[in-house]
Amino acid sequence: MRVKRKDTKKRILESALKLFSEKGIRETTIKDIAKEVGITEGAIYRHFTSKDEIVRGLFGMYSEEFYDRLMLAFEEKTYRDKFYRAVEEFLSFCFENPEAFKYLDLFHYLRAEEVKEFKKLPKDAILKLLEEGRGIIKIRAELALAMFVGTLERVFLFTQAGLLERYKDIKREVADLLWKALTSL
Repeated sequence: MRVKRKDTKKRILESALKLFSEKGIRETTIKDIAKEVGITEGAIYRHFTSKDEIVRGLFGMYSEEFYDRLMLAFEEKTYRDKFYRAVEEFLSFCFENPEAFKYLDLFHYLRAEEVKEFKKLPKDAILKLLEEGRGIIKIRAELALAMFVGTLERVFLFTQAGLLERYKDIKREVADLLWKALTSL
C-alpha cells in the first residue's frame, strides 16, 4: 500500500521537529530528516524546496493546530467559561506537544518578522478572547495578552524543568489566578 503524499509531508515535518529539538535547526540536514523518515533526500524535495521551507512549514502546522485548539474556547457560553477553557486548551497543547510548543516559542524569538506572514496565530485567538472580555478584563488587551501567555508559558516551562509539580488541578488553579489578576481593578 502506498503512503499518501500528505501523510509523507506530515511525517517529514514531525521527524524534522524531533531532529531540530535533538540536534538544533542549523545542525540538522535534509539527509538527516530523510533518514529519520525512511525516504530519500529526493523524496523530501518533492514536498519541500528547502530546509527553510520545512522550518516554516513546521511553524505553520503547529501554529494552526494550537490556534484551532484555543478557538475551542468560543464554544462556551459565558465569558468566564471561555476564559477558563482557553487556559485549559493552552496548557493541554503544551503538555501534549512539548517539543512543538518549544519550537513555536523559539521560532517567535528567532524569526519574529516572519511570524507576521502566518494567518492562524495562537496569539490572535487569545487576543480575540481578551478583546471580547473588554470591560471584564480591566487592563489593555495587549498587556493582558502578555500576562496570559507569559504566565502559561512559564507554568509549562517550570513544569518541564521539574520546578513545578504538574498536579491534577494545576490548569484550574492557574486559570483562577489569571482571572483574578486580569479582572480586578
